[in-house]
Formats: sequence, C-alpha cells, structure tokens
Amino acid sequence: MPLYADGLRKIRRNLEQVQAGERPRVVKIGFFTPEQIAQINKARTASKFLELDSVIVFHGSHLYKSRCVNNPYTIDQVLEQIQSAFSENSVVDTSRPSIVLRNPNPRTGYEGRLVKDEVIFECTGRYPHAELHSVIPRGDGRPKGENAKGPLEE
Repeated sequence: MPLYADGLRKIRRNLEQVQAGERPRVVKIGFFTPEQIAQINKARTASKFLELDSVIVFHGSHLYKSRCVNNPYTIDQVLEQIQSAFSENSVVDTSRPSIVLRNPNPRTGYEGRLVKDEVIFECTGRYPHAELHSVIPRGDGRPKGENAKGPLEE
C-alpha cells in the first residue's frame, strides 16, 4: 500500500484538527509506486505540465468539509475509504482533469453495497507533490451534497 505506516494516523489527526476548528499542517502521508508516478508524469508531460515527485501530502480541510460536513460520513468511514483507495491493486486514472487513484476491487460498503473507492489528487497547489484532495466511495448509495444530512453513525 502506498501509504506510509503512519499515513492513516496522520490523516486522522488532520481531520480531527479540522473538526476541532484548528488549522492542520500539511503532512507527508504516502507515495506513488514507480509505475504509478511514471504513468502520471507521462500524462502530465503530454499535457505540458511539469512532472511530480512520488510523495503524497495531505492537509484535510477540503476533504473534511466535503465528506464529513456536506456528506454523511464519519472520520472512521473516510479513513476506510482512503485505505481502500490506496490498495496495492489500485490503478491510476489520468483521463480526468485531476489525477485519480481507484481500487478496481469493490469492498462491501456500509449498507451492504459493493463500493469502489477512489482518491482525487490536486497537483498544483503543493507542487512538486500531489495532495490527497478528496475521496469518493463510488456505488455506496449514500446521498451527496445538498441531499446529505451530516454524519451518520455506523
């Protein structure tokens, strides 16, 4: 898994800091594999962007707001989604404007549905590092955006 051994702990700490109204520091949480970073940089070069290094960083403000405030997820659920998306089987999708890392193997989600988790990276604000910007649990059947009511208990 391309998360550092303490990557999930650092992500949790940052999300909890945001939850408490604090401003977390940007932390290094993991890395792209050599194959992943080669694929990413090939696509970036073709689009006339500078290459990234393999280090992935995390801040957490956007992710907390989008997944724990605007959508019905707890921090534990978000961590589960991130861990799944960072699976050793995950593949890079460079076909979208942002870089996406997707686990092609579904996991059983909170309501028994098969979910394919993906993480979205922002690649300009923390250059030359990619920043874990958001996570999306595709297929979980949960309401999104304005239809969401805030965190649900597991």
